[in-house]
This record gives sequence, C-alpha cells and structure tokens, in this order.
Amino acid sequence: MAIGLAALLLIASALVLALRLYFDRTAEDRLRPGEDITIVALREPLAPNAFLACPKGHCAVAEAAPSPVFALSADRLAAYWSEMMAGEPRLVQIAAEPEQRRSVWLQRSAVFRFPDLVTVEFVALAPDRSSLALYSRARYGGYDFGVNRQRVLHWLSRLQQIAGAAR
Repeated sequence: MAIGLAALLLIASALVLALRLYFDRTAEDRLRPGEDITIVALREPLAPNAFLACPKGHCAVAEAAPSPVFALSADRLAAYWSEMMAGEPRLVQIAAEPEQRRSVWLQRSAVFRFPDLVTVEFVALAPDRSSLALYSRARYGGYDFGVNRQRVLHWLSRLQQIAGAAR
C-alpha cells in the first residue's frame, strides 16, 4: 500500500514538473495564429476563461465591463501603463503596435506557469481624455476561476491610482 502511494506521488510529481517545464518554454512567449486580435473585432459570447473591459461605445460586446475615463492624452495614459507593467511579476510584452496604441502581454501563473494573454488598446476620446480596452484570456483550458476578471479589474484600479496621483 505504501509503495503504491509513493509511486503515485512520484508520478504526480513528475507530471507537475513536466507541465511546468513545458509551459516555461520560450516558444510559449509568442503569439500563435488567431491570438493576435483587435478588441473592436471581438463578438459575443466571450469564452468563460476571458474577461473584457472597454470604454463605452468602443466594443461590440455587451458583457464587457466599463473602463474608466482618464483626464489624460492616450499617449500619457500609455506611459503610465508601461510604468505600471514594469512592476508586474511573470509578465512579458510579446507584441506591440505603437501606431495603433496596442500591445499584447503574456502573464504566467505563479505555480504551474500557465500563460494568459492580455491585449490592451489605448483609446483617445479627446485630446485630453482617454481610456483603454483590456482583454485578458487563458491560452489553455476552458475555465480560469475568475483570474482574468480579477487581473483586469486590479490593473484598472491601479492605473486609476497612478494616473490620478500624477495629475
């Protein structure tokens, strides 16, 4: 009985290690075909392992959470975003389109290193008013336990604190 339990524990440990090594590969740090999407092109329903926040009128997805409006230019808001992202753990920028004020980020989970993709688009509402659209989704699996929702709401709150304090 004890030998069987030890063998099962050894197999489970090997599987966890193999998954961690697989998800830690640099090949995972690139966009795959179909993953590089624009937020305005999204349509309902969103996957259950995804969460979207958009400024009013920017997205065609009714279930999107509203993004805050900032009394800043879109370029200044993007600069605050970059400052904020510099302190985030296990995060790497994997694509950038500065002329569209758009980028894609990959953040890994702490334990198993599962990759989640985050697309951000900065939206100019007026010369001194802007917002952003954030779309966070799990690359693997059908359910994310609310991680993407929590990430987006947390980042929006932090950005409000940073941008508000700098005005």
